Amino acid sequence: MAAEGGGAPNPFEGLGINLVQFLAQLINFLLIMYFLNGMVIRPVLRNLEARRKRIEESLENARLADERLANVEKDYQAKLNEAAAEAQKIRAEAVNAAQQEAQRIRQEAQAEIERMRQQARIDAQAERNQLLADARNQIVALVIAATNKLVGESLDANRQKALINDFFSKVPAAKIAGVSVNGAPVVVTSALPLTAEEQSRVKADLSKQIGAIENITFDVDPSILGGLVVRVGDKVIDDSVLSKVNTLRQQLSA
Repeated sequence: MAAEGGGAPNPFEGLGINLVQFLAQLINFLLIMYFLNGMVIRPVLRNLEARRKRIEESLENARLADERLANVEKDYQAKLNEAAAEAQKIRAEAVNAAQQEAQRIRQEAQAEIERMRQQARIDAQAERNQLLADARNQIVALVIAATNKLVGESLDANRQKALINDFFSKVPAAKIAGVSVNGAPVVVTSALPLTAEEQSRVKADLSKQIGAIENITFDVDPSILGGLVVRVGDKVIDDSVLSKVNTLRQQLSA
């Protein structure tokens, strides 16, 4: 149909993906990161600048103390050695105290910035996952509608559930055959956040294929479009929609 209309075929339509909605979600994510930068990172940097100025004032006070001691030396030549020793002691203590305070402030500031950055990353990831989860129903509806058009009939509830399970969380049994976990960490990446039920089913299906899993992590990467990417230790089993599209593109261009 795309060829008869004269336009280039849109691979996302064939996959049931609404590209406009997908881009809108991505833009929302970028806006969140922008606002976090303005509301969190920059205020921290301003606090650091204020602390730096206080340190400079401490060093300036030490310098002024040195000048006062120099004037005392002129007026009390007889006590020059004692005054010089005392001045050196005061200066060393002032500089040492200022340096220790500066080091303490830098360490606290660095720890605070790292904590806030980590929290910002966690919050941004949670927000992204929530946005993707909110879009799940829309994507599910599109996938079902596209499938109904392809098969020429409406799918019943059981077939719809099976279709959605295959699209989002089907374990690639054929590709993973022969892989053994052997205590290695397992990372499962999906295009959208999986529900608790889906995660349990994926873990159970994987355990049947590769053995008992002690450490499993579920990650989200919208760019894979659908399907799963399973990493067992250093071995990657890619059964994503993106991988299938790339393979098809290579076959068509060969």
